[in-house]
Amino acid sequence: MLETAMIRAAELLAVLLAAGTVALAAGLWWLRQRVRRLKLPGRAAAVRAGAAAAGAMAAGRYRAWSLPVPDRRWLAAARERRRLWLAVGAAERAVTAARQAGAPTGDLDGLCRRLREAAGAADRGLRASRRDPAEIRDLAEAAGQIQAAAASAAAAVARPGARRLAEDAHREAEALAAGIAAAGLAGGGR
Repeated sequence: MLETAMIRAAELLAVLLAAGTVALAAGLWWLRQRVRRLKLPGRAAAVRAGAAAAGAMAAGRYRAWSLPVPDRRWLAAARERRRLWLAVGAAERAVTAARQAGAPTGDLDGLCRRLREAAGAADRGLRASRRDPAEIRDLAEAAGQIQAAAASAAAAVARPGARRLAEDAHREAEALAAGIAAAGLAGGGR
């Protein structure tokens, strides 16, 4: 009986060691992926991180914590870039939806092209840390105005159809009420 307990304990210890090894390997893989993601967005940051890693490896002291951490300005610029491209995409989708609804879009397509070009230039400048975030805010505001104009045009086209639908539903409800009232009087008179 003691032998069986010792065998079970050894099996349990082996399973725990295997699970710990797998968990450690998964954790190291995850950490490596996170470090890679930090290095990818900014080319300058990637070059600096690669140089730091090469220097640390040459010294034989490669550690994940020896890589440079992106500063707040870089992170703020990345957030602004994301906000800009989300606004540009939303404006383009709104113009496309308005055009598909048959709304008059005027030169909103041309404005979207100009907006995308200006956003590309601002994005390149932000990546190189040469742009003022106020320009990004102005472009995001312009994208919002284009989106609002497209939505307004689509709503103006959809309104007459909605009005006709509401009138038809009101007329049908009146007819149904009159029919029910007539059926009630006819049924009560018998």
